[in-house]
Amino acid sequence: MGSAASPADRIFRFGQFELSEGEGELRKNGVRIKLQEQPFQVLVELLANAGKVVTREHLQQKLWPADTFVDFDVGLNTAIRKIRHALGDDADHPHYIETAAKRGYRFLAPVNKTTSAPGLVSENAAPPEPVSDPVGTQPETVGSECAPASEKYRRWYLILTALAVVALAAGALWRVKRGVPHPVVEKRITANSTEAPIRAAVVSPDGKYVVYADSTGVYLRQIDGGETRPLLLPKNFRASPSGWFPDSTHLLVTSRFRSEQKASIWKVSILGGTRQMLVDDAEDGSVSPDGSQIAFFRRTFGRPFGFKENRALGYSVSELWLMASSGENPHRFVGPKDSIEPGSVGVEVLAVSWAPGGRRIAYIERRIIATTPAGDLYSLQTRDSTGGESQLILSDHRIAAADLCWAPDGRLLYALRTDPKNESDYGVWAIQVDPVTGKAKGEPEPVSEGLGWIGSLSVTADGKRLVLWRGNTQSQVFVSEFDKGTYHLTTPRRLTMDENENGPTAWMPDSKSVLFLSDRSGPWKLFRQRIDQPNAEVVVEGRNIETALPRLSADGSQILFVDVPRPDDPSVPIRLMSMPLSGGVPRLVLQDRGIANFLCARTPSTICVFSKVLGTTSSFITFDTERGKGREIARFDGWPNWGLSPDGSQLTVVTDDHQGRLQFISLETGARRDMVVKGWSVLKGVDWTAQGRSVLIGSVTPSGASVILDVDLDGNAHVLLETGPHAQVLWAIPSPDGRYAALNVLTGENNVWMVENF
Repeated sequence: MGSAASPADRIFRFGQFELSEGEGELRKNGVRIKLQEQPFQVLVELLANAGKVVTREHLQQKLWPADTFVDFDVGLNTAIRKIRHALGDDADHPHYIETAAKRGYRFLAPVNKTTSAPGLVSENAAPPEPVSDPVGTQPETVGSECAPASEKYRRWYLILTALAVVALAAGALWRVKRGVPHPVVEKRITANSTEAPIRAAVVSPDGKYVVYADSTGVYLRQIDGGETRPLLLPKNFRASPSGWFPDSTHLLVTSRFRSEQKASIWKVSILGGTRQMLVDDAEDGSVSPDGSQIAFFRRTFGRPFGFKENRALGYSVSELWLMASSGENPHRFVGPKDSIEPGSVGVEVLAVSWAPGGRRIAYIERRIIATTPAGDLYSLQTRDSTGGESQLILSDHRIAAADLCWAPDGRLLYALRTDPKNESDYGVWAIQVDPVTGKAKGEPEPVSEGLGWIGSLSVTADGKRLVLWRGNTQSQVFVSEFDKGTYHLTTPRRLTMDENENGPTAWMPDSKSVLFLSDRSGPWKLFRQRIDQPNAEVVVEGRNIETALPRLSADGSQILFVDVPRPDDPSVPIRLMSMPLSGGVPRLVLQDRGIANFLCARTPSTICVFSKVLGTTSSFITFDTERGKGREIARFDGWPNWGLSPDGSQLTVVTDDHQGRLQFISLETGARRDMVVKGWSVLKGVDWTAQGRSVLIGSVTPSGASVILDVDLDGNAHVLLETGPHAQVLWAIPSPDGRYAALNVLTGENNVWMVENF
């Protein structure tokens, strides 16, 4: 009796590629290309309708039936970006996938579609035609003149498998002889949606578990079995795991459990029981291999705003500390005073990892060369755990400010951006480092590659498993309207519909268009887009405009932006430029070192203010677009967020972004007034409302949800918008007429990946 046939397998061939829907595989010249399930299904739909526009609505109904509109946008844009990456396609000059703005996507290349019916051969089916033997083996003769079909298929399968093994072995030998490293494949081990992006993950020393945190809690996942269970933690504990103790049953977690949102490090058992706070005012702990010491960070100043998640949202000053695993004897190990050099704006100590044996400690140092992130220099350094001089391993602008780990075989693993045209995707690289001397013993080599930035790295005690989490969250522009009755912000709708970074900076004077920065065509450019139109137009390009957010002059006739002649040399002044909104030749307004941000009041006022950052100090100085630099208003430690009132009378400075503290400064008299935002601690940014009676501030609820607050001049706060934990709103810029707000929103999916036998 014949066996039932399997469902038909659609096969699509285009260019050098072949996609098998039944096997769930995409291949290029016979080599399998990694593509996740959601992007794979999107590609199938595009191929099945090649030459036609496949609408976003069609894809949503077919592939995202249960998701919200906002989550669907993020998911589809990420899927298209991953498909283009797999095909080597360019969004600006596409060969395969063309974007139909606000409508959908069209597959451009010719597609050959075939259908096969895989499955067992029926007993009544005719035998296949004889096939000559290409390797000269004798035909089967046992029991018959011709071998049965199933036996013949088996013989050919064995022959072809043997040939494939020989070819792979020859290719591997050729790579070894040529010295060409071969990145290994990453395997995804979580499948969190955009509603619960992962924000921390660490593998246990014994390699059995991954503990991870997302917007809903902290979870323990069994790697091989897949069983996942939540850790039992108090409500609003907001824990973020950063390390394991050698016994693989106790964790180090950072928590902001208390009302003031101050970070502290705790010891938590995965088996339950009492938690133990080890140290206050600390975060991101790492346990030594023998479990006797803990390295951790203390952040000493607040961060200003950037809008790029993989750049840690701006600068901070942090110090690396050590203590006993019991929490005793905390002492400073590395800080800015140890390494700051002439010509640097500042230094930030980032990730940390212990050497095998625990004798040395490796860390990443970020040297802030200028206010542009492109000028920052990242370096891998090691230092003896008892102190002494640091040892430089390597330095590179492309190193990720994420994490690193020291594998048992002596390789120091770190994240590196290798594609100069793509700032979002990082690979894992390794360099052999002596665990005793801390000196490099070889050249860097790639370990794995993937899509998205890397949030953390951790390795098992036997060195067989490397775990990382990749982020595909990006900054996007959303627009919301103020409700006339309640003054609350309505549900935001997405304005920018591409797969790149987009951050709003200002409104046009007519309140109908938004100015935003984007890297959608490679270099950063300033775009303008009407809120009722799908397309944007370039306004300014080619002048390092990502350094500070471009703004408008007081009368709205000029675009102000900065030109950084030497991003790698802060001694060369930065130039603040002005260009007519209608177009024309830019002109110099003023120049100074360390220009970080600037704002202008609105007509009839002509006052503008810029901030400059030198070392660990921020200065605020007035200027006029016609007469240039004016007088200094104030100085602060660190790099605080700030805003200028529409009438130019007051400067608002966030003096403590984790204690809810603001300061109002009169530009006329210099008088200062301190204020605490009642009931809220975390302050992400500040923009004055169009009427000038209050300020809009981004914050976070105890459960981690992102909100926009309206804060009056007495510190009373009212929630205008709550987006939930899956979409982080960084700031809101009100339109001049007070009707709308342009929101900068980080949204997307983050998941945990694993590399084995690397």
